[in-house]
This record gives sequence, C-alpha cells and structure tokens, in this order.
Amino acid sequence: MAEYIAMPAEKLYPAKLSIKELCLVEPLTVGFHAVARGRVTGQDTVAVIGCGGVGLGAVAAAHVAGARTIAVDVDDIKLSIAMKAGADHAINSREGPMRDQLLELTNGLGPDVVIEAIGLPETFRAAVEEVAFTGRVVYIGYAKEAVAYETRLFVQKELDIMGSRNALPEDFRRVIRMLENRLFPVEDAVSVTAPIEEAP
Repeated sequence: MAEYIAMPAEKLYPAKLSIKELCLVEPLTVGFHAVARGRVTGQDTVAVIGCGGVGLGAVAAAHVAGARTIAVDVDDIKLSIAMKAGADHAINSREGPMRDQLLELTNGLGPDVVIEAIGLPETFRAAVEEVAFTGRVVYIGYAKEAVAYETRLFVQKELDIMGSRNALPEDFRRVIRMLENRLFPVEDAVSVTAPIEEAP
C-alpha cells in the first residue's frame, strides 16, 4: 500500500495484460502449480473438485497440458465458466452422485489425477475415494477441521498424495502467456468490479 516499493528484478514478470487480466494472474498460478505437482500429462484424465478462482486455474492448466479434464462443482455458473476455461466435461454433484458420473466418464476406472480445490472434509475424502488405482491426488484447499480417512485406500490403490500451495516463477510465466494468448474466459471469471472505496 505504498506509492513506491523496491523489488528485485527477478521477481518481476513482464506482461502485456489489462488490469483485470493482471488481477487474475496470481490466483490462476495456484491452480497451475497444483497441476505441475500432479505431474499431469496429455495422457491423463484429471478431475478438478471445486471451480472457484483457484480451481479454474487447475482446469485451465490441465487443459493446457493436453489432459482430458472434468470439472466438478455444485454451481452451474461456475461449471459453465470451467467449460470455457477448457474442461471437457462438467459434473454438478448436486444432481447425482459424483462417483457414478466420474466412473461413467472414465470407463469405470476413475480419474488419473484428482485436484481438490475446496477444502471440505467430504471433498478431501472423495479425492482419494474417486481417484484411479496408482493415481495422484493434489490438495490445494485447506480443511478447517480434522479429516478422518479410510487409510487402506492409500495403500491398496498405491496413491501419490501431495499438497500444493502458492506458485513458482514458471507458473507465473505460463499463466501470463495463456492470458496474453486470450485462452482464458476473463470476462466470465471476473464477476464484480468494485471501486476501492467499497473494498471494506
């Protein structure tokens, strides 16, 4: 909140973006980093649970990586934006069991990678329950209470389970490049623009 700040040059990322686009860079990088942590490739099917700002970043990153991407949320508007961000399929988990819909879309195998971007105990559990055998689970969300697991799934399914937070320089560069190439639905993703006086 200062007029001037001193910043090391290596912390600066040149970008030809509007103010609105620049505001999206950091939240989207968190999702991009989660996809990198999950070692997502074009051979994978990725389910992203939660399509808020960070989840949209994961959807976009999985799409950029060439993966088949399934967006999961309880809000049809968020799912519509996720489809514009690159999701191949959308599941509204209020309209039927997520498990049944994921199994149908994956020939009964489950997704290769599940990225959890909500932070609820039930979605933390669902990630390990729905991922395929030898799959990868990446947690971005913070559960605000203790989560009880059926830990045999970790072993029986031989899962890789990892956390992901913040982002690395390459994540920033990838997001900036995506936005510069107009590959993300900026106008849909930004729901409100408010003056600084309304910030409190």
